[in-house]
Amino acid sequence: MDQAQLDVSKLSDGDKKELNQFLTNEAQKSNIQQTVHHLADICWKKCITGKISSGRLDQSEESCAHNCVERWMDTNLAVLKHLETLRGQ
Repeated sequence: MDQAQLDVSKLSDGDKKELNQFLTNEAQKSNIQQTVHHLADICWKKCITGKISSGRLDQSEESCAHNCVERWMDTNLAVLKHLETLRGQ
C-alpha cells in the first residue's frame, strides 16, 4: 500500500496517539542531530586550523575543540535555565 494513500482519520485513537508520539520522537531526534551538526561545524571552523594528516588533532586544536564544546554546552544550559525562569513567572 502506498503510504501517501494512508487515511489517518481511520486510525483508532490509540493508534493516532502512538503515531503522534512517534512523530514527536522523530522530530526531537532530528532537532538533536541538527544541533550536534551545528556545534561540530562551529567548533571545527573555530579550532581546526590545518590539515589533519596524522589522523589526530594537534594538542592546541584538541584543547580548543574541547573548550568550544564546553562553552557551547554552558551557554545552552544557561539559556534553558533562563527560559525555565521566564516560564515560571
